[in-house]
Amino acid sequence: MKKVLFILIPFILIINSFAQNWIEPVNVSNMGGFNQDPDFCIDNNGVLNCVWVHVYETNFSKIFYNCSYDDGLTWTTAEDISLNNEKRLSQPHIVCDTENNIHLTYDFNVGNPYQTLVYHKMYNGTTWSEPFIVSENMPESHNNKLIIDNNARVYCFWHRSLYNNGTTFYRYYENGEWSEIFIPYDNNDYLGFVNSAVETNNNLHWIGAHHYEGQSHYDNKPIYFYYDYENDDWSDFVEFGENNSGSGFDIDLDFSENPHLIWQAFTNDSIPPNDGTFYSYFDGNTWTTPELIVEDPKNQQIIIDNYNNPNIFDTEKYENGRKILFYYFHNNIWNGYILDETPNAFFDLVTNKYNNKIYLFYTKSLMGFEGQIYYSKMDMITSYHEINTAFNKLKIFPNPFTNKLTIAFETKFIKNVQLKIYTIQGKLINKLIDEKKTPGKYEIIWNGKDKNGKEVKPGLYLVRLQSGRNILTRSVQYIK
Repeated sequence: MKKVLFILIPFILIINSFAQNWIEPVNVSNMGGFNQDPDFCIDNNGVLNCVWVHVYETNFSKIFYNCSYDDGLTWTTAEDISLNNEKRLSQPHIVCDTENNIHLTYDFNVGNPYQTLVYHKMYNGTTWSEPFIVSENMPESHNNKLIIDNNARVYCFWHRSLYNNGTTFYRYYENGEWSEIFIPYDNNDYLGFVNSAVETNNNLHWIGAHHYEGQSHYDNKPIYFYYDYENDDWSDFVEFGENNSGSGFDIDLDFSENPHLIWQAFTNDSIPPNDGTFYSYFDGNTWTTPELIVEDPKNQQIIIDNYNNPNIFDTEKYENGRKILFYYFHNNIWNGYILDETPNAFFDLVTNKYNNKIYLFYTKSLMGFEGQIYYSKMDMITSYHEINTAFNKLKIFPNPFTNKLTIAFETKFIKNVQLKIYTIQGKLINKLIDEKKTPGKYEIIWNGKDKNGKEVKPGLYLVRLQSGRNILTRSVQYIK
């Protein structure tokens, strides 16, 4: 068995006294119909480049592109770069090389899963090249991933569900040519490569989904593994969690280039099961015990900022729609901050950092069959300010509870405070507070009843404390 080796440098989680100042979301796509699957990169001149899918009908869609020369404030007119007159395209990904060429990969003909192929195009600043089939002679190739290392080697990974129960392949583009096709793990286990982070010495750190031969997707677990660039070798993998985990996987590296992982997994065996956002990192010696950040989320992303702190993003359900939440660690708790909200839905969160900024792109579903690509950013240095979270502490006890639950918190400002109880599925059960509070300590009792005075069923519930855009969420269990 191969061993996963790390330089034993201790990791220190620096808890800073700052919070991010996010700009108001900007509409990037600005075209009617449904737009989805955004991806972006920043070229060597600081130009923001964005691609996405524009859906015309069920089995027909195109890839569009535009860019911004003023760090996202304004965007050029969207341009059709796939130029196809049929077929359904999906999952466009872009990276920029050292010569400022933009590389694009995408899944072609996803309306027919058995004939789907992965295509590549390149933009030299003037024109887009003709498409090249990366997954040559491999129909049923999909879920492409595009990565560029520090030597400008461009990797393209893709998945084939019917090959050995589900296997990932890859090849790379270097010095103007594509390599042969490789299979990192050629066995009968299911293994999907989901997201990657590149180390300074060009090792690729990955988070993926895995289950063993004879199991099903209900047995999926998140795994960590990496590619040793110098030795051209793939590591053994480390498996996390006890319950099913099929989505929301992301990874980033800290200052010591140790990996931090985020994923979505079931938190119980109920029907339907609840899920949550879990976080773990390698501290230079061992992996930390997976920590539950929040329950009932989707579309998880993680960025390690310039203060070496984790920043976590996800989407969550509320009684009046969906919200994008940003979580940061302060006062030994995870503080939430609302970045955007809609009565409909959010999809396809994608984040990255560049020049002291964190960038976020996502799909926002609007009324009817319409979706737009939006963008926001924050400056990790010049826009940091003293933390303005509304609460110093949140204590909930006892948990589980039978007759009454005490919710204790301390406010820092004169602001309107809302304290609400939700089901795990996001349905509002009771509103305990919705009024302006002065700075001070408060204790509120919930007696396990809904807004009509009816006793709720035993089970898991969410306690959400909100002031302005600041949110703290905790789960509680009501038992009889």
